[in-house]
Amino acid sequence: MLKFCKKTVHNSYKIQMQNTVRFFVLLGLIAFASPAFADEICPKRGGILKTVDMHYKKVDPTQRENPFYFMPLVYDSLLDTNADLSLSPGLAEAMPTQVDKLTYVFKLRKGIKFHDGTDFDAESVVYNVERLKAGKVISALTGTWKRFVKRVSATDSHTVKFELNEEWPSFLWGVASSLRIGSPTLMEKLGMDYGLKEAAGTGPFMLDSFKPKKTIKLVRNPNYYRKGEPCLDGFQAQTIKSGKVRILSLKKGDLDVINTFPESQFPQLKGDNNIIVDEGKASTLTLLPMNTRHPALKDKRVRQAIQYAVNGKELIDNVYRGAGVEVESIFPPWHPAFMKAADLSPIRQNIEKAKDLLKQAGYGPGGKVLKLSLETGSGGAHVQRGVLIQAQLKAVGIELEVKNISAGQMFSNMRSGKYQLALWQMLGGPTMKDYTWNLYSGDGGNNVAFYNKEGGYQNPKVNALTNAIVATEDAMAVQDKIKELQEIVFEDVPYIFLNFRNHRTARRSYVKNFQTGKLKGREDIRRVWIDK
Repeated sequence: MLKFCKKTVHNSYKIQMQNTVRFFVLLGLIAFASPAFADEICPKRGGILKTVDMHYKKVDPTQRENPFYFMPLVYDSLLDTNADLSLSPGLAEAMPTQVDKLTYVFKLRKGIKFHDGTDFDAESVVYNVERLKAGKVISALTGTWKRFVKRVSATDSHTVKFELNEEWPSFLWGVASSLRIGSPTLMEKLGMDYGLKEAAGTGPFMLDSFKPKKTIKLVRNPNYYRKGEPCLDGFQAQTIKSGKVRILSLKKGDLDVINTFPESQFPQLKGDNNIIVDEGKASTLTLLPMNTRHPALKDKRVRQAIQYAVNGKELIDNVYRGAGVEVESIFPPWHPAFMKAADLSPIRQNIEKAKDLLKQAGYGPGGKVLKLSLETGSGGAHVQRGVLIQAQLKAVGIELEVKNISAGQMFSNMRSGKYQLALWQMLGGPTMKDYTWNLYSGDGGNNVAFYNKEGGYQNPKVNALTNAIVATEDAMAVQDKIKELQEIVFEDVPYIFLNFRNHRTARRSYVKNFQTGKLKGREDIRRVWIDK
């Protein structure tokens, strides 16, 4: 949780200093044992880390895809995100000064160059912010930055001032997670072609080659500002849709790390001493958004009936192989704002209640047959979940057509309202906004249920509650409002709450210092090294 004082942001980011102290203690111990380990950062250097899930259309700092960590390999931010989700200085030499509630000032590191040889300075930060705000490249981040940032200016060559339109309590997280800095010179030169064949940031790796949504190859930046980093000579990622093929490639050593694989394939990894599996808890909220503009789904009784019909625990047991937890709050268990609901019965399976509500709405025996469609991905786990949900709804008399389509098409349909139900795995961050305002406010960027939007189901009280909640990042200060919001959305059911899914990474044992983060796809590989 981020806390601010009036003049300076006083987060106690001591991780780098602690690591330095630990290093000197360790160095004193190993200096007598093995001179081969004399490197202060990387016991071994070299090698190329090979992985999968290359979903990016462009190597552009404004793009947000999973795994998130691919883009920070090329582009740094003013602030770094640590493994525990705390923040520390990145391209900024220190945490910013907060002049008042709407003004932040960053002092930037000097002597840093972009991969194209041009200088990183305050004007380059201004350029990247304005490019993002203006929507000069299609980005899901544009709306937030356009709304909150009134003006960004360079007060000298290495000082940047941000002036906000309104309070943005999660501003520092917004900077760390969504503002990455690319070379203005190359962006101006290439225009809309930037990020396809050429790209230049200040990050630990430089772009070597790229094929949209297929492959990316990066090489070590020899001039990276963090001396001694990265340990690796390069990084490669490719698209392999089959989970089975991913695991076989990992077992053969053709891949070093995989971030996503179906739990049904997990037994293949057990007993293999050459592979290490780590698990992050409850990182992904599995939801069924419902288009409340649809005539049947605008009826709250129908949405409640669908919620009573489904069983998220069944998905955890049969699809996730136990790697998940049931929903007990609108926040995941690790989130600072987590508050277990006093009454969970509205989001637990109850077949009789589901049938009764459908009857009240005019469906079932003696009434109309309710026919709906569910859009979901085409991967193995997506297909399995669709089949289970289809069977669960059939038990209460709902006929569900499952459409297995590409993720890109599904999200496009969700945002445009050209769908009925969809199966969405949402990755939120440590801010309260991701799990409240974004989903339920009429202005929310991820509100694909059209809840409180024009033509959708309305509950004006929710708008007031979400606005009040995101006015702070102190969950205790708005605990009563979180409780009230939680009760309302569990009652209104704009989304079906299924479960929180764990995420796993699997890697070859020779990949050292790879830390699976709290959030899926946010690993930092600058100090990862290969020992083979």
